[in-house]
Amino acid sequence: MSRAYDQPLVAMDALPVRYRDERLEFGLAVRQYDPHAGVEALPGVLLLAGEHGPGPVLRAMRTKAGIPEPEVRFTRQLGWFDGTMRDPRSATISLASLVFLEPGARAGELVWHPLDDVPRLPFDHTVIVEAARVRLGEIVWRDWEITRALLGEKFTSGTALALGAALESEPYDRPNFRRWLEGTGVVRVTTDTTGVKLRGRTTVWEWSD
Repeated sequence: MSRAYDQPLVAMDALPVRYRDERLEFGLAVRQYDPHAGVEALPGVLLLAGEHGPGPVLRAMRTKAGIPEPEVRFTRQLGWFDGTMRDPRSATISLASLVFLEPGARAGELVWHPLDDVPRLPFDHTVIVEAARVRLGEIVWRDWEITRALLGEKFTSGTALALGAALESEPYDRPNFRRWLEGTGVVRVTTDTTGVKLRGRTTVWEWSD
């Protein structure tokens, strides 16, 4: 005999990510309402009728994290999560997205944590964050828009290699890193070190466009 289930709700969860001082971090916001009121979690909202694309994710960032839409650089869909009983209110499927902020974005309500030290989170948000780390490792040397958002407009070879190490994702040719990176055509060596933290002798890069 089959058991009838309610039609699941759809949640849109945002996972803000940044790379600062060679530390990869993700952002949480304190929940204002039950369930789990007063607990840090990913900013999320339930999908409303007629919403589509990045709209609900931007709404989550605005209403739950205090980050207005112009300060969101772009989003990338991470995947969907449908663990049994992930939400005590009802059967809920989460569509999670990575969120990258503009360099000058305000702090809002976000609390930043190391991506390699994920605290115990409500719902299945720990699973979502861990999946994000794996996904970033898969695409960081292929999706240059994400690489640029993490590394900034100028960066050193050491900073780039540290990002790969943080994601357990080595560049395609680490022994010849400079030659490989130049060969991508997306960045070039620069002598302008304005705004770059230099540590010893290193190569400084800027984006080609």
